Amino acid sequence: MKKVLIAVTFLTLSISMTACGFVDKGSLKKITEGQEFNAWEMDLVEKLESYGLEDNEKERLQKIDTECDDIGDNDYKNQLLIAKKLVKLTSQIESRIETSAKELVEKLDNADVPYASEDEKKKLTEYSENISEMIKNHNFINYKEVSENWSKLVEYSSTKLTGLDVNIVQFDYTNYPTVRMYVDVKDSSGDVVTNLSPNMFYVSEKSVANGDFQSVTIKNISMLDQKDALNIDMVADTSASMEGERLGSAKTVMSTFLNTVQFNVGDKVKLTEFNSYIDKSGVFTSDVNALNQKIFSYIASGQTKLYDTLIYAVQDVSGIPGAKCVLAFTDGEDVGSYNSANDVINVVSAYKIPVYIVRIGDNYSANDSDLIQITSASGGEFKYFNSFGMDMGNFYSSIYKGMKQYYEIEYEIPDPTNYTDKRDISVYVKGDGVGGSADMETNSGNDFFNTLLGNFLRSYIEDMNAHSYNQMASKIDDTVSPTDETGLKYQMTKQVTGGFANVVSESLMSYNVSSITVVDENTIKLATNEDYDVILDRKYSSFTGDKLTQVNTTLYKNSWSANADSQIRIWERVNQKPEYILKKGSDGIWRFSQYSVDPGSNATIAIYDAMVIY
Repeated sequence: MKKVLIAVTFLTLSISMTACGFVDKGSLKKITEGQEFNAWEMDLVEKLESYGLEDNEKERLQKIDTECDDIGDNDYKNQLLIAKKLVKLTSQIESRIETSAKELVEKLDNADVPYASEDEKKKLTEYSENISEMIKNHNFINYKEVSENWSKLVEYSSTKLTGLDVNIVQFDYTNYPTVRMYVDVKDSSGDVVTNLSPNMFYVSEKSVANGDFQSVTIKNISMLDQKDALNIDMVADTSASMEGERLGSAKTVMSTFLNTVQFNVGDKVKLTEFNSYIDKSGVFTSDVNALNQKIFSYIASGQTKLYDTLIYAVQDVSGIPGAKCVLAFTDGEDVGSYNSANDVINVVSAYKIPVYIVRIGDNYSANDSDLIQITSASGGEFKYFNSFGMDMGNFYSSIYKGMKQYYEIEYEIPDPTNYTDKRDISVYVKGDGVGGSADMETNSGNDFFNTLLGNFLRSYIEDMNAHSYNQMASKIDDTVSPTDETGLKYQMTKQVTGGFANVVSESLMSYNVSSITVVDENTIKLATNEDYDVILDRKYSSFTGDKLTQVNTTLYKNSWSANADSQIRIWERVNQKPEYILKKGSDGIWRFSQYSVDPGSNATIAIYDAMVIY
């Protein structure tokens, strides 16, 4: 009986153990979802390792993985124990990563990335969606790699890099509120960087008084060499001191320079000859034959009004849309100018138009330091050449190439009706692991109206010298009665069609807006400061008082003698401070409407040169 009992007991135990084995195997299959334990365990370990584990998690996983080595294929009990440990560890790891992932999404989705390109913005969105999908599916394969790449790109897109030298060269407000900004970008070696794509530029602005920098809408970015025209005012000294070899060589080099100009993409050149007079008859043209014909017709004579001419050339080219510069050939001496070297420095600093001066003649001139200061203040360059050869052509090719390698950034001004606001403009350039930035304070509204003023005054000068009313017509408000004596239409038509019959010529030398008063959204009061150079002929007997004293002093200085019937040619510097009322038309264009302060009421006139004609 005992043997039977023992056998029954053993059988019962065996059945019990088998039953437990079946239970363990069934529970294991649920955990492994029907997969064989060893394959399931290897896949899970590989998956967890791809999560990017912390050190303690790695140790725990390694320990569990090692325990599997001693478990037999049919040892379902211990396989189940290991499986439960792995499930528990997986849950803890995924819980930890999920918390971290949610914090990361919250942080990086709200991160400020002002320097992210459109492609980078797309990549940032892709990273965010990848992490969110991981959270949703509780599957964090490659989480560490994706999260690190996302964090690095956010940091890269929010940090200004260095290594590039960026300078804002010019602004063009001709098409306000669309602005053209010209930017020079050089690498650490001083070479122009020419391979920058539009998505590497970031422009922002803020009100100086308050506010944070805000990105502006960039409409277009390109290099000038790719699309835009360059306007060059070529200034030629034809004074008596240039006679002979100097002028002959200068003609050759100026003609050689014209061969480098890209007339085929719209570049234009204007010739401004000067001696005792400034020849203002030139026009910006791409007719190289006409330009050469004019250059080779030059004859040396008279004084050297260099400083007056530089100021005239700078303000003259400033009214032309696009990039511009002044190139001057001169022996460097100034004789007869009303303006001083400091006056020129002040003007070129304000206009930010590069002035390049090539001084011809002796090895040294007392004026060289002044010329260097002028070019430096303008962003241009001074060079000395006592003889002209191919090196001169190469020099001007280099200048030209540098000017054409500016980047033109076209953008829209936020809040364009805030005409009196000063704004900080910031440009950041990023590419290939390097970057650079430039900041400048501007008053875009003031500059816009300054541009309007310059265009209006240049039209006035052109009509004045031609005794016509053609150029100004589109710039003057014609809704004011033509008999209203405060109206610009009345005043201008009267002046330009014969109001100053004895005027030989009149030049606009400088101008600026001194204040802007916004009356309403369609009305502006513009207070200005304007300087003119006027040449006129008068009979000696017509001068009285202070004017007679000034004429006598100037004639004596120039060794002229006159009688009552002598015809005297005088040079006057006229300053006036008118206040204009501007009206915005239904077409959105601002036009000069009326005077609220008559320019004649505060004008000052100084005679600075005179000669006897007969």
